[in-house]
Amino acid sequence: MQKKFKLIALSTMFLGTILVLAGCGSSSADKKVTTVSVGVPNDGYPFGYMKGKKLDGYDVAVVKAVDKKLKNYQFKYQASDFPTALSNLGSNKVTLSADEYEKNAERQKKFLYSTVGYSVWDTYIVTPAKAKTASSFADMKGKKIYAQTSTNQAAAAQAYLKAHPGAFHAIYGNYTTEQIVQALTSGQVDATLAPKYQVDSWNRSFHKGLKIGSKPIHKSDAYLLFNKSANKQFVSSVNKAMGELKKDGTLVKLSNQYLKGDYVPK
Repeated sequence: MQKKFKLIALSTMFLGTILVLAGCGSSSADKKVTTVSVGVPNDGYPFGYMKGKKLDGYDVAVVKAVDKKLKNYQFKYQASDFPTALSNLGSNKVTLSADEYEKNAERQKKFLYSTVGYSVWDTYIVTPAKAKTASSFADMKGKKIYAQTSTNQAAAAQAYLKAHPGAFHAIYGNYTTEQIVQALTSGQVDATLAPKYQVDSWNRSFHKGLKIGSKPIHKSDAYLLFNKSANKQFVSSVNKAMGELKKDGTLVKLSNQYLKGDYVPK
């Protein structure tokens, strides 16, 4: 009787071991991690920049928060300037990119936008402290307006001038922040085009009292951007994570931390 009991006990232990091993195998398969290349900016403070040897900034923090939520994915970051980031996305060197991408027709043909916006980029006409505010291009008849090349702001100016030739004088370029503010305050240009965030930042940095009109000339938000061949499950997972980060207040927290205010779309 004792020998039979020992045999049953050993058989039970052997079966338990098999079940445990089988369970471990299943758990390992469920937790398979896929590495995804993600583009982030490294030349656009405060959205993406190098802090010593470490990448930092609002866009970097947003995608890192997404990465933290996606247990089945691990992000491999590729930092670059804006044109290179779009090129990398188009050539599938990265699957996802974050660099304050606003929607426009050209990008919508080439790429796939996320469903949750994380920055407000409504464009306003910005004027110096002593000038009148302007809420439409019609208010700027005969004036000089600066717009940063290859931006939605420049596209808005070009579209208006196409419909209203000679309505104002457009100046396009790639001025630094200091050069834009200097151009405004010195009278080199009468106005520029920018979102409220940038105007608030300029005024904090330079104390120039720059003003915006009562309403934007163009409404827009910034989104994450995927290449067209991105895995549908991955896209869905990122969109879900972004929705959760917006709902739980993480995006507002990061906006306040990096942008010094709440610039998250409502």
